[in-house]
Amino acid sequence: MIRPFELLVRAVGVPESREGLRPDQLHAAFLKEALRKPGCPLCRMLRDADRYYLKVFLREGKYDGRMLLRLLDSWGLCAGHAGALVYMEPVEHGDGLGTGTLYEWLLDQARNRLGDRRCIDRLYGWLLDDLASGPGPRDPCPACEAAEQYERASLGALRDLLHPLSGDPKLRAQVESGEGLCREHQVRAASRLEEGESLRLLVDAQARAWEELSRDLKEYVRKHDYRFSQEPKTPAEEQSWLRAVAGISGARCLSSSRTAVGGHDEPD
Repeated sequence: MIRPFELLVRAVGVPESREGLRPDQLHAAFLKEALRKPGCPLCRMLRDADRYYLKVFLREGKYDGRMLLRLLDSWGLCAGHAGALVYMEPVEHGDGLGTGTLYEWLLDQARNRLGDRRCIDRLYGWLLDDLASGPGPRDPCPACEAAEQYERASLGALRDLLHPLSGDPKLRAQVESGEGLCREHQVRAASRLEEGESLRLLVDAQARAWEELSRDLKEYVRKHDYRFSQEPKTPAEEQSWLRAVAGISGARCLSSSRTAVGGHDEPD
């Protein structure tokens, strides 16, 4: 079975400088790296974890008996992760053979269920039972479950690293000067902070980041007015509408939109 944290190490490897680090130390390294880039660091880490998970899944998941049983219980991946897989495999491998092979097997399982119920009365009863239990799968999508576990571990690492006494001063400084978390991760991180100073640091940093974003977005909107349309927009203003969507709804929604409609990815 592909374990949530191991997927990062197995998919991209651990640089020599990080070999021998404990999982919490690796989380700290990943957090610092994400904080050096635009947007919510936790969204970025989860987006990367999703990609790495799916890469390992394509390479190994369809040969893992326990994973296949999980996928039967969940009827494959959820719509979001299946869509990401459909987008990723042709880019990574040139075709959809891995995904097609997996879903060929799932389709055969679904056909077998119908074949076992050739009597129309029994089939009708089976469909009614499925409707009564809801349209969703029996078990959660394995990729969603891995992402949830990874998110919990990342939030725990952020809590520990923000502690004023036992935390990491460099990471605290990165949070203070960064672009902040998305709204959802801000709430989740705040609920885990047990020390008042850490919470104040997070809230103050968020307020400053959103004040800057609001200023850029207002300028972006203003410069679309015909009276001011000749004024050049700064790069920060050009990206402000995407940053606002990511800040309120989470950066991963922009990655999903790329798969769904060929839209913009989150700003890098």
